Amino acid sequence: MARLEPHAGRGVSLAIVSALSFGAAGPFSKAVLTSGELSPLRLAQFRITMAAAVMLGVVVVRHLSGTRPAYRWTAADVWLVIAYGSLGFVAVQICYFIAIDRLPVGVALLFEYMSVVLVAVYAAVLQHRPQPRAVWVGVTLAVAGVVVLTQPWSGFRLNAWGSVAGAGAALGCAAYFLIGERGTARLPVLELTAYGAGVGAIVLAFVLPVWTFPFSALGHSARFAGQGTPIWILLSVVVFVGTVLAYLLGMSALAYLPSPSATVIATLEILVGAVVAWGVLGEHMTAAEIGGGVIILTGVVVVAERARLRTELPELDDVQVRDLTRM
Repeated sequence: MARLEPHAGRGVSLAIVSALSFGAAGPFSKAVLTSGELSPLRLAQFRITMAAAVMLGVVVVRHLSGTRPAYRWTAADVWLVIAYGSLGFVAVQICYFIAIDRLPVGVALLFEYMSVVLVAVYAAVLQHRPQPRAVWVGVTLAVAGVVVLTQPWSGFRLNAWGSVAGAGAALGCAAYFLIGERGTARLPVLELTAYGAGVGAIVLAFVLPVWTFPFSALGHSARFAGQGTPIWILLSVVVFVGTVLAYLLGMSALAYLPSPSATVIATLEILVGAVVAWGVLGEHMTAAEIGGGVIILTGVVVVAERARLRTELPELDDVQVRDLTRM
């Protein structure tokens, strides 16, 4: 099933809300990690496993009620879901957590968001899908905005294993979009996301046995917005908003939007996280962070504008759309 270009504007809206969901949940995760009650890997395990339970539960209900969409599994679909769960759910999170443990956060984030470039180059070179100029402009602005916002030169230090983990996070993030784009063309979004999360939960269960999980920590409190908040409430936001909603909307966007465009919009996550942290946690935003956010927004606007033209004027070819965006 091809991308639904006439509805690309819908894909932009879904991708933006997905990025908002990922970014908004970030400060909640940070509050849990800062409390020291859960390690980064245990947090990743909890959010993926609980999200899998929620989505698989909905899948079961749909099957029992007879509202299951019609599709037929193939061996290729099974391997696609395994790759999606292992890379898009597990690898990107574990590699990122290792990276921020060994590198400055800004450097780790820069590594991860190089996935924007990887996806665009992969689509253009290996998939032979030439990308319009608007996408390359959006990619350039997104990367530049991330560089300015994260300021990776601040406290710069390079660690070999941290760099390897950062590269792994970039590859995992790129896989999330590329495999997700292919998956949404073959499987319903809910099933793809639910089974992918299920694979991720199983993989993490082998690494971190569930019976050793510190369940008692869920009843403790963490400082959030200046007051003690039960950790289970913070984690509920991380699971339902930052995982279930964010992943489902992100995959839904890929049914309408090419992956290179979706990755540019996804960089809004880091800006949203910074804004929410400023508003809720009282963290200070520097002029550089604000400037980087403006650059990211500009890149998103460029990509969104092209999608709008493709939606409103589907009869135009890429050359005509390009000429309009120059006006």
